[in-house]
Amino acid sequence: MDDTGEFPQLVQRLRAGDPAAADALYRRYGPFLQAAVRRHLHPRLRTRYDSLDFVQDVWASFLALPPGRYTFDTPAALLGFLNRVAHRKVVEGFRRRFETQRDDVNREVPLDDPEVEHPDGPPARTATPSQYVVAGEELTRLLSHLPPGYRVIVERLREGYTLDDVARMAGVSRATVNRVVRRLKELTGV
Repeated sequence: MDDTGEFPQLVQRLRAGDPAAADALYRRYGPFLQAAVRRHLHPRLRTRYDSLDFVQDVWASFLALPPGRYTFDTPAALLGFLNRVAHRKVVEGFRRRFETQRDDVNREVPLDDPEVEHPDGPPARTATPSQYVVAGEELTRLLSHLPPGYRVIVERLREGYTLDDVARMAGVSRATVNRVVRRLKELTGV
């Protein structure tokens, strides 16, 4: 793995806090670590986790150790240590996803599973508060491009009234309501 004998200098630079040394170690030994993570990762977790997430977690833990806490005389010693850390991280992820009630993947049921009844149907997707704010700002912007009489029509449409109801409430023809709808489509690009 390290025929040049650069490894001891690289570890020494890492202990001194050289970010280039950390980068060099990552580039040199990252693929071995990723292979170790993939080897340990349970097949059912592969759809939920990317192996690079674990690799990054291992490196973060490794780099957070105090410099005097580890000594690696050979690349094999470093890889052995990283492999053990990777194994523990993957086991921790496995336990979290299989052995805790809150995150247990065995409790997950696909919505389209014909074997399982969903009495209320699939859960509704509701907008977030920030999406409401953005929608309100967009509505204000759109209304500023319309004459005041059209604004009433748009607000009634937004409230869910039918085109005929809006026409009757605003005292205009249905053709006028359709014209406002077309104008909105032009402004929004829909």
